[in-house]
Amino acid sequence: MNNNSQLLELKKKLSEEANKENSDNDIILGISNEIAKIDDDEKNKIPFKVSARTARLIGRENIATAKGAIIELVKNGYDADSPVSIVFFDNQFTTVKKEITVEYFNELIEKGVSPDLLLSIYEKEDNGEYILKVDIEDDKKDEFKKIISKFSTLYIIDSGEGMTQNVIRDHWMTIGTDNKANDVFTKSGRVKAGAKGIGRFALDKLGSNCEMTTIFNPENHKKDTTRFGIETQFNGYKWKVNWEDFEGDFKTIEKVNAELIGIYEDSIKEQIISHIKDLDLTKITTNVDFKYGTILKITNLRDNWEDYFVEQVYSDLEVLVPPKETGEFEIFLFSSEEPNKYGEVLGSVCDDFDYKLVAVADENQNVNIKIFRNEYDIDLIPNDFYQREPMSNIPYQKNDFVRKSWETNKTFSQLLKGFKALDEDNVFDNIGIFEFSFYFMKKAYNTPDANRFFYRKFQSNNRKDWLDKFGGIKLFRDNFRVRPYGEVKDVAFDWLGLGNRKANSPAGVAKEEGGYRVEPENVAGAIKISRLTNVDFEDKSSREGLQDNKTFQIFKQLLAQIINVFEEDRAYIAREMNAYDNMRYGPERDRKKAEELAKKILADSRAKKESATNKNSTDSNNSNQEQNQTDNEKEILAGEIERKEEEIEKLKEEQKVLRGLASSGIVLASFSHDLSKLNDVLSSRTDKLKSLISEKIVESDYEGIESRKNPFAQIERIKKQDLKLQNWLNFSLGATRKDKRRRKQLFLKTYFSDLKNDWTTVLENRAIELDISNIEDLDLRVFEIDIDSIFNNLLVNSIDAFNISKENRPRNVTVSVISNTKEIIIDYIDNGPGISSDIENPDKIFEPLFTTRRNPYTGEEEGTGLGMWLIKSIVEENDGIVKILYPEIGFGLRIMFPVKYKR
Repeated sequence: MNNNSQLLELKKKLSEEANKENSDNDIILGISNEIAKIDDDEKNKIPFKVSARTARLIGRENIATAKGAIIELVKNGYDADSPVSIVFFDNQFTTVKKEITVEYFNELIEKGVSPDLLLSIYEKEDNGEYILKVDIEDDKKDEFKKIISKFSTLYIIDSGEGMTQNVIRDHWMTIGTDNKANDVFTKSGRVKAGAKGIGRFALDKLGSNCEMTTIFNPENHKKDTTRFGIETQFNGYKWKVNWEDFEGDFKTIEKVNAELIGIYEDSIKEQIISHIKDLDLTKITTNVDFKYGTILKITNLRDNWEDYFVEQVYSDLEVLVPPKETGEFEIFLFSSEEPNKYGEVLGSVCDDFDYKLVAVADENQNVNIKIFRNEYDIDLIPNDFYQREPMSNIPYQKNDFVRKSWETNKTFSQLLKGFKALDEDNVFDNIGIFEFSFYFMKKAYNTPDANRFFYRKFQSNNRKDWLDKFGGIKLFRDNFRVRPYGEVKDVAFDWLGLGNRKANSPAGVAKEEGGYRVEPENVAGAIKISRLTNVDFEDKSSREGLQDNKTFQIFKQLLAQIINVFEEDRAYIAREMNAYDNMRYGPERDRKKAEELAKKILADSRAKKESATNKNSTDSNNSNQEQNQTDNEKEILAGEIERKEEEIEKLKEEQKVLRGLASSGIVLASFSHDLSKLNDVLSSRTDKLKSLISEKIVESDYEGIESRKNPFAQIERIKKQDLKLQNWLNFSLGATRKDKRRRKQLFLKTYFSDLKNDWTTVLENRAIELDISNIEDLDLRVFEIDIDSIFNNLLVNSIDAFNISKENRPRNVTVSVISNTKEIIIDYIDNGPGISSDIENPDKIFEPLFTTRRNPYTGEEEGTGLGMWLIKSIVEENDGIVKILYPEIGFGLRIMFPVKYKR
């Protein structure tokens, strides 16, 4: 019950009690006190006041650009169920023209331009026309430009359901109305594009004055009534506002008014014909009668709408609505300055792509992904290419290439591996359903690549022009684009971070080790979401983009992983085509290169011998034999050099990775001397401190006192912390010892005992038990630092796995070592969550840069993706084999080294 209702109830009780014959004074006093208390409470409550300047902040300052303001108003037409929206710039007087006619000159005078000012800008020719002066003063030109820009008018017209007086008063005039948020569907079933109730303030962004003419459809609206309940005869209304009225010191919003006048006209078309003479409705190709609808007329424009800026708006509108939706809502743009230049805004249609990906996500977090291949000229691919073993796999068989498409189904957790275990906020549920269309287009290619990869031909200039205009991945909500995502030449063009992905993994498409990432400049696409199914994607108040919350961050990572399905498909094919090309033409290319190198060497040799031409020469036959032998040797040498160069390039790539890993070790080693001194201090400093304190106070005096006030208890706590730090220093300094970088006999029983000691503190703090009881007394001739890399990485992975595990059971890690006549077998097993079922091919964990470790808030990869790759590389360098084990619970790895006898 609110205070007013309670007050009425109490006053009623007071009256009834006072009118009783035997009224109780105590009851009357009690009721009176309650009434007085409520009155005091009401006096202490004061209402908020909203400054009129708030509207100015929402309009001119909160909507980022004039182009964005126009788009907001076009959306209003869509929400009014209009089949069409017209943007008309009556801007013929906006530009300072180089030549003007007598009629134009006189028209400017009629509009109030001073003849003296005009004659200071233009000079009259013999034919009666006026031409712009060459030596015109800048201040005169600016003054003239400022004056004529006020003659321009912007119209935004729709043929929707119109508005009644009640709609204008209760919704249009209500700031932040929740009408569209609660009533999300239009009469025809469209999902309304607006929701925040501030779109009409885009008018203020565009101009100082606005006049709205609206004629409502009586089938969708009831006619308004007077305050006496009598139905009005108005068919529509004119609404006028001057946004400058919102300025002024101490002015509050309720003191600013708009003018509302009823009109009897029954057709919006009559209003267009009679008031907008330069707009030719016959150019509207859509069959619209314009009986009902709304005209927004904006004057005293704040921007100069020369044709250059009108063209930018036209380009923005071209990508406002997805191409698929063309026909449901059509947009036209016209300009009185260029009456024949513009017309219907046609969306972009991409049909000259190399690859197309279409992904559809449902409410159960399943994503159907369909890949369309259009990059290859199938007729040029030899049949024996498909006979290669890797091409026998689906979807890489010949039939798949002929069909040019294949599809797969993934779950969110399969795409964003490792995140589901961290998803405490159920972000996957909040993402909702969506559709994603993605296009990849090379801008150009060279002939060697075309021959090697069997590329089909295309017009590179056409592609470049199309990408320059329509490139980037756009985001659409309920069929309207959410700016500025994917906007060309905007900082949000690459909002999915594809450029950063490429910079972190710059591998070419055919690199054997993988890691290909697509460039943002070569892609286009559209993502479709809805207010109804993607409720966590909320607008920024500026109408420029969505709030960058956790759900949106994870959504972006999910999209990047969907793109990765295309990247892996293209890279797989490119690697095989490259290997096939090397098999067919590699020796021939090597021979040609060797011949060229040999010829160069021989030419240099001959040049050096020219000075000795007068000397005695040997027998010509012997000379020819020597020459042939030299050519063969040079050819062999050149071929070997070529092969070695390829090996060197691969080693350089690996060296880059290892260089980064080594840098932290180098820094640690450089401070090892200082750290070792600190290590020595840690072992004794708390004992010395306790000894000094004991000379002044007695420990027994503090028995029973809480630990935070007990200095001896505090010293013990510091001692435990020092022990942890000491263990870490021992571990870190041990990793950089020089003797670990020399190949020697490593006794495994001793090694694993030392390993357990180094990790004791870390493992105990996490309640992990390391079992090394089953280690045979064996030795290996290896680099100890290599074995450290293997088992340190495995332990780190196990700790991470235990941290994300939700199972409440003892945490165990077991290392066992056995041998037979051929091998030394090391098994590593933990009872953590094991390899995620989302990883369809478990051997992918050995690929470089593959990681399942992700940031729990953004979904971004945090692991290096190098740990398991290093393990496999080290084992194979020592002639060993690595195999994944599949225990009932947890993760397992088997490492097998061949037995090598000492000689």
